[in-house]
Amino acid sequence: MNKWVISSLLILICHSLTWTQSYPHQKNGTPEAYEIDRSDIMTGLDSNLHTAIRRYEVISKESEESRKGWLKTFYKNPEVLFGVNSEEYSFGINVFFDFNLGRDFKNSETIYANKRGVELFGQLDHKLYFYTAYEENQSNFLSYRLLLLDKYQAIRGKGNYKDFQSRIFDKLQGYDYGFATAYLGYKLSKHTSLEIGHNQHFIGNGIRSLLLSGSSNNYFNVKFAAKFWKIHYQSIFAELSSISARYNRGNVLLPKKYMVNHYLSVKPIENMEIGIYEAIIFSRENHFEMQYLNPVIFYRTLEHQLDSPDNVLLGLNGKWNLFKKFSLYGQLLLDEFRVNEFFSGEGWWGNKYALQLGLKHMNLLGVNRLDIQVEYNRVRPFTYSHWKAIEDFQELTVSNYSHYNQPLAHPLGANFTELILNLRYQPTERIICRARYVYAKQGLNNNGNNVGYDILINNSTRSANYGQSQNQGALSTIKMAELNLSLEITRRLYWDINLMIRTDQQESTALSNNFVNTGLRYNVSRTQVAY
Repeated sequence: MNKWVISSLLILICHSLTWTQSYPHQKNGTPEAYEIDRSDIMTGLDSNLHTAIRRYEVISKESEESRKGWLKTFYKNPEVLFGVNSEEYSFGINVFFDFNLGRDFKNSETIYANKRGVELFGQLDHKLYFYTAYEENQSNFLSYRLLLLDKYQAIRGKGNYKDFQSRIFDKLQGYDYGFATAYLGYKLSKHTSLEIGHNQHFIGNGIRSLLLSGSSNNYFNVKFAAKFWKIHYQSIFAELSSISARYNRGNVLLPKKYMVNHYLSVKPIENMEIGIYEAIIFSRENHFEMQYLNPVIFYRTLEHQLDSPDNVLLGLNGKWNLFKKFSLYGQLLLDEFRVNEFFSGEGWWGNKYALQLGLKHMNLLGVNRLDIQVEYNRVRPFTYSHWKAIEDFQELTVSNYSHYNQPLAHPLGANFTELILNLRYQPTERIICRARYVYAKQGLNNNGNNVGYDILINNSTRSANYGQSQNQGALSTIKMAELNLSLEITRRLYWDINLMIRTDQQESTALSNNFVNTGLRYNVSRTQVAY
């Protein structure tokens, strides 16, 4: 294990507070987060670490060789541009950027991205902590992403935008959008905390999550968490937007809806993690449903008591590390389900469920740091959808599992099957090679028929109650292959080279992209090509 790995683990897996920078943060997609997952599989580094929640206590310590810093002020800590430490408080500030430029040779289009941002974090009295980050973006997108943007009037994983025209280069057009993350937390006790802010949450051990993912815009939420013995519990109360701002009509407030979820994770043995998930999406005309504030009751019980029209989802998450090389993981989500209808074979529309199965294998074929991950996802038609319409948008529903016209779970929505193969190789401390292949089939609406792929649409517009089959409708077959080479020039400064080939074969059309790009990024995760 090299020095870089050791330092990463020291930063991210410590759980006790020290007098240095300390704040819980969701570190999806970072090399440090990958090292935690890898070490959990290979060594069982921390028997009380619940990796499905992907929330780590970040503790950044100063090293002897870096205390002089740059100009005796900056980077005294190699992780922080500027920081202040004392026994009672600490805070730090960082900048980040991601500049890349590429070419889609299939469509003769130049694709660019220009991201700049700043993050600020800190803690007070080992109790109060905060994190805030803001980024500004100008970019354009590949053709298939433009179709999604036009349909849903939102940038996937971000939110609102405005048109962009360069003042310097006449032909440089695209979209301008900002993105902010901010939360304030307080450690109520040694084992509990309360947090309020605007951010996303991810639950699961896979590439995708069928329970809760980062596919949508940030949302306002309050989170209570408790961790003790072999248990990690959290409850999230969130305010969501039923549609996107550009989808809205006129200068009026976006229609609101709410989400409350519980997740209870237990480690019965050191190498196994089992979690139970429950979520409810609801809307009230002028108020929050106060009964859903109970953090320990089953929502299905409340729903029956209230005779409510709300959308309740139940889920399971599991992980089992084996032989210090393998990790089996999976998820099962039930939106609505009847056992007798399932075994009848008549294709009842209400058997709405989602299934994930995955495998991780470290040091494939005995090659050090050659790791592979295989994942299969299947989501039945109409899963995550609902029937209660938005007053001013009768074609859409208010209680579907989405925020800002974007899914809260898998980015494809529903009515699809997907296979993902990930390969990662790190031959040296500074070089990371990645390869990904995605094969997905999804049934799309045909001639105005609602086949259950678009979770925003009112599911009462379905053609029939029976005869609903997996991937029904106009079939879309997506094949995507990606290659990436990342070279760490200096601490957290990466040069990336990416190649992507994507095809989407539909009944009457075929969309293709042959894309190559390169760029520099600092203090930020690599932006992966998404659906």
